[in-house]
Amino acid sequence: GADGPAPGSAEAAVGYLRSEHMLVRFLVARQWDTEKACQMLREHYRWLAETRMSALLEDPWPEEAQIKRYYPQAYHGTDKLGRPIYIERPGLIDMPRLMQCLSPERLVQYMAMGSELQIRRRLPACSVVRGEVVDKSLTIMDLEGLGFRVVTHATARKVLKEVVAVLQDHYPEVAGRTIIINAPKVFSIAWSFVKPMLDEKTVAKISIFGTERAAWSEALLELVDADQLPALFGGRCRCDGKDEISCMRSVKGPWAEAEAKAVLDAEPIERIMTPDGAREAHQKWLRLRHGGADEEPTEQEAGEGAPAEPAVLEP
Repeated sequence: GADGPAPGSAEAAVGYLRSEHMLVRFLVARQWDTEKACQMLREHYRWLAETRMSALLEDPWPEEAQIKRYYPQAYHGTDKLGRPIYIERPGLIDMPRLMQCLSPERLVQYMAMGSELQIRRRLPACSVVRGEVVDKSLTIMDLEGLGFRVVTHATARKVLKEVVAVLQDHYPEVAGRTIIINAPKVFSIAWSFVKPMLDEKTVAKISIFGTERAAWSEALLELVDADQLPALFGGRCRCDGKDEISCMRSVKGPWAEAEAKAVLDAEPIERIMTPDGAREAHQKWLRLRHGGADEEPTEQEAGEGAPAEPAVLEP
C-alpha cells in the first residue's frame, strides 16, 4: 500500500521490511504513536530507495580494507545474550588518509550498509544460533588514542553527525548496551557534541569507563564470555592464534557460519524474527551441524551455539 515500499522496488521484495517485528521497532521508537511510527516508516522506505540500499548491499566495497585500516572497526563474536558485538576504535582514526581512499558521503554509505546488514543478516543469524529472537547488539567503543586532533576534525564531526542521524532515524531499537572504554579527558568535548544527538533511551544504555583496564575488562567479561572477547579487551580470543589485533580484521560470529548462512538463505527473515520462527530455524541449524540428520537433537545439542572458526582478513 501507500505506506509500504514502492511497488516494484527492490525494497518491496524484502518481506521483513513489512513485518510485525519491523513495525514494532518503529512503534517503540515513537512511543506507540501509530501515526508517527507510520510517518517514520514512510521516510525510512523513501530513504532506502534514495540511498540505493539494495545496490550498496551488493557492492563489493573495494575500499573496505582501507576503511578498516584507517578507521578500525569490526563485528566480532557474540555476548552472553547471543547479541552481535560491534567494536570501534575511533581514537585510532586517521581521517586524512581515510579521505584519500573515499569521500565522506561514501563513508556514510558504508556505515549505513553495515547497519542494514545487521538487520538482514547478523541479527537473524544470531537468532538462528540462539534459538530465540536476537534483535539488539553490544557495542564496545575503545577511545584509546583519542586526541584533540580527532575530536575537532571538521570532516570527522560531519560524518559522525550524519551517521548518528542514520542510526536514530532508520535503525531504531537495534542498539543494546554500549560500553565506552579508555575515555580520556578530551572525551568530554566529543561527548558534548554527540550526547545532544542521542535520545534519552540510548544515553541510558551507555556506560563510560576511564583508562583503568581492570575496571572495564571486568565489566566486559560480565557481558561477554572470554573466548568471544578479544584479548585486546581482557578476553582470550586471538583470531589468528597469535596477534590480539587480528580480531579487528576477522570475520567471527554466527553470520560467518556456513550452517547459519544456509538457514538464512532458506528461511524468510520475517519468520526467523519471531519466537516460533527462531526456534524452528534453530532446529534446522542443529540438523545441518549434525550432518542433516532428521532425528530430534538431544537436550544438550539443542542448547549448542558455538560460533564458527573466524576467518582473518589480510591487512
